[in-house]
Amino acid sequence: MSIRNKLILGFSVLLAFILVQGAASFFYGSRTQGLVDTAVNRNFIATSEITDLLASAQQLRRLEKEYLIYVGDVDGRNKVLDGWNATHGRVLGQLEAMVSNSKGIYLPGDSTAFAQWKAALDDYQKGFTHVIEGFSYDVSILDEGAGGRSQTYNKAVRANEELRPVVERFDTVLIQGATNLARARAEDSAVAYQRIRSNFDVVGYVNIGFAIAGLLLAAGLLMTIPASITRPLESLVESADKMSLGDLGKKFEAGGVKDFERLAASLERMRVTMEAMIVRLKARSR
Repeated sequence: MSIRNKLILGFSVLLAFILVQGAASFFYGSRTQGLVDTAVNRNFIATSEITDLLASAQQLRRLEKEYLIYVGDVDGRNKVLDGWNATHGRVLGQLEAMVSNSKGIYLPGDSTAFAQWKAALDDYQKGFTHVIEGFSYDVSILDEGAGGRSQTYNKAVRANEELRPVVERFDTVLIQGATNLARARAEDSAVAYQRIRSNFDVVGYVNIGFAIAGLLLAAGLLMTIPASITRPLESLVESADKMSLGDLGKKFEAGGVKDFERLAASLERMRVTMEAMIVRLKARSR
């Protein structure tokens, strides 16, 4: 093999090694990026939105209870009702945004749960609106008569009982369902983060392994390629030194290096010629 081919082989091995290291880093980097996208977008943002929905839904329930508390205060009831309507609009908007999934952070199976949540919200809104209509009218009449205040509170209790079925469905389907989904997404995030850390550890180990292997490979190439060139050259120099001192017994060999074969052949012919000439001179001198 020629010196040029040996150098090309050495550089090719190093280049292949670098490419393999880059491919391994890219592979684990891509996997880590996918996990980060899952943890941040599909889980973290989704969990934040679901948590906001839960807070609004729970506020809706608090305002409902406050409305029934203000049985004898028309202004207080109307103020709470305004807050309930505003909160209901916010919950509805949040649900519609989650159903549209414009950010792509929810899974296809989540749409079924969102539809159930919206149905529970609609039933709750209809039931509460029905109670408000009858409650406001009856309380206005009762407040005008004797003993109206005790009857007003009784009406509030009956209204609370009338709301119980839709409230229980609202609590079970929307609030509990959203709580479970938020918890599941938080657990998925924890798993994803654990896998991200594991991937980073793997990348670190792979890089350390490639670094050590690279050092060993470079050391091996430094020991083999120069030696495969210098050893035949040293052999030629040694043979030439001996020939200059009159020792023609050591042959000139290229040592497998094509670049030295022509030089070795020329020197070998000269050695053989000189050896034959000395033999003839010795024969004549006899």
